[in-house]
Amino acid sequence: MISRLLGNDQGVCLAELMIALTAGAVVLAAAVQSLTHFERRLSAQQEAMGRHQDVRIGLSVMGDELRLADVGKSGALLLTANQQEVAFLANLEGASAVLTDAAQSGQQELRVTGAADWAKGKRVVLCMEGGCAESFLARAGQLKTLSLAQPLDRAFPPGSKVWLASYLRYYLGKDREGRPTLMRQMDGGANPLIGETPLVRFRYLDKDGKPTGELGRVARMRIELGVTGERRLLVKEVGFRAR
Repeated sequence: MISRLLGNDQGVCLAELMIALTAGAVVLAAAVQSLTHFERRLSAQQEAMGRHQDVRIGLSVMGDELRLADVGKSGALLLTANQQEVAFLANLEGASAVLTDAAQSGQQELRVTGAADWAKGKRVVLCMEGGCAESFLARAGQLKTLSLAQPLDRAFPPGSKVWLASYLRYYLGKDREGRPTLMRQMDGGANPLIGETPLVRFRYLDKDGKPTGELGRVARMRIELGVTGERRLLVKEVGFRAR
């Protein structure tokens, strides 16, 4: 009876069943392999897109903040400028005040308007045509007065600008895994801005577009980045705001 069932022309023999199962297994294995390959490609594409987005956002943030560096002829607010590090002061909060009375060298109490809500300990910068001076607030700003922690080292005429300043620094560092990273430091804290950047190079140009090493002559900065996964060097130029 069993031999009749296995040899039945109207049924399926064992050999045919084994062939069908083997073919199905081959098709299934190919499908799994294709899905795995597709998943890897999709993951790589998503990672590349994420890295590209991080680079775009990082360069945008860096460019916006560099444009706030009020360099001027003295270059006093551009603190460090070399190929792998730039540090400067910038008014990120957009807060400014104006001297209503002249301030003398050695003075710590300033008569101003527009600084009533400034917090104690904030860095402030006073600027005029001939240069700038930096200090910190000894106490919170009053309606018409600012108290400095250190005396001024020069005199400032009425109408001189006073503004809140943040210390910003971009430099080549390393992340927690030890990979080269473009870092951003604001005042006391530093965080990765653009990851996996084995090449970071800053170049400084004067108003005529020529390379310069003099802080007071810097008018533009060229950012050159080599980012993992990018075939070409990424280049961005930013102009400093001049007084």
